[in-house]
Amino acid sequence: MLRKNWLPLLLVLGMGGVAQAATGAPDPAASLFAERCSTCHNLGGGSKVGPDLLGVTQRRQKTWFARYVRGPGQLIDSGDPIASALYKQFAPVRMPDQPLTDAEVDGVWGYFARCTELGGCVPVQTGPVWGLDAGDEDVARGRSLFLGERGLKRQGAACFACHSVRGEGLMGGGTLGPDLTFSYARLGEKGLNPLLAEMKSPLMQAVYASAPLEEDEQFQLKAYFARLARDGAFPHRDRDFFWLGLEGMGIVLGLFAIWAGRDGKGGVA
Repeated sequence: MLRKNWLPLLLVLGMGGVAQAATGAPDPAASLFAERCSTCHNLGGGSKVGPDLLGVTQRRQKTWFARYVRGPGQLIDSGDPIASALYKQFAPVRMPDQPLTDAEVDGVWGYFARCTELGGCVPVQTGPVWGLDAGDEDVARGRSLFLGERGLKRQGAACFACHSVRGEGLMGGGTLGPDLTFSYARLGEKGLNPLLAEMKSPLMQAVYASAPLEEDEQFQLKAYFARLARDGAFPHRDRDFFWLGLEGMGIVLGLFAIWAGRDGKGGVA
């Protein structure tokens, strides 16, 4: 016989399955939000790279929402006051275009309305844990890998040799590659995965072809980039020409040493 104080728990557990079909598959709109939106948006957890979307169905019209998600840059450039105000609040990141179908717009709009009634929703888990969901320890490990404070397992060069992020290091990082402060916001989990796993650019191939990142290192770097995308919107430090000259010389000499050492072993594999 069930104890009475178990009944509320059983009711809550039963209600937790309402958002899923009988097969256990999550609501398609919830999955769409998790895959395309949750990198930058919450539904009740506060602002991230972009605004919290809890209550958006009460603040905006669905027609405006559809225009915005399909072409935010176009709407900003047209002078739309709401889009312009959002960009000013969350600059410098511009939301990428999301070519949703009419059915997908209807689905996520209904999902937002249901989450608003519930007081918030946690994104459904659609695969492996994302960098966005990593804890402080993985973020710290990713930062140490990026800065070269902790060596990569296969002895590859630290990211900081070629890339910069805002507010890190005396000289701000390397300049051969792009600034990675908002890389997670621009590319998302799915965009960063192949870049870190395959290192496809010519420079990255030269440096990492025989020293690829391990899976845990990839995850920790994503965790660091995700935290930067959320918290790294402060201005660059001043960097004078003397430090830039020393930085450039150090990068060139370091890369030359890497290439020369591998050539001596028969070239890059």
